[in-house]
Amino acid sequence: MKNKLEFQVQYADTDAYGVVWHGAYLRWMEQGRVEYLFERGIEIQKLQYEKNIVMPVVELDIKYKMSAKLMDKIVLETSVIELSKTSVKFLQEISLKETGKICTSAVVRATSLQNGKIMKNLDELLNGEVRE
Repeated sequence: MKNKLEFQVQYADTDAYGVVWHGAYLRWMEQGRVEYLFERGIEIQKLQYEKNIVMPVVELDIKYKMSAKLMDKIVLETSVIELSKTSVKFLQEISLKETGKICTSAVVRATSLQNGKIMKNLDELLNGEVRE
């Protein structure tokens, strides 16, 4: 199952040439992962404040294929491709809404820490909700 977010590139996301700054893609992908989990009933702020659990990114493989530009309408798709006891791996793709051409794709692996220690039951925590 995929989560889809659509939005328009804003001035703050671009460099002086109107091209999306490479770091903006990472910020959008973070939003996509949070929304993916939220749609499945997993609220990261509750995990953090009620159970002292955080889910930091520990690995990122990103490919920039073409640049989005100022005012482009883009689509971010997020899905889970792997879930284990200690990590979850997301596939994220950002494409132009008009043409469907992929601008950026990434595989992002996050782990879970509780009280600063790696949890060994992330799959149970997510309770199978994110399994594809």
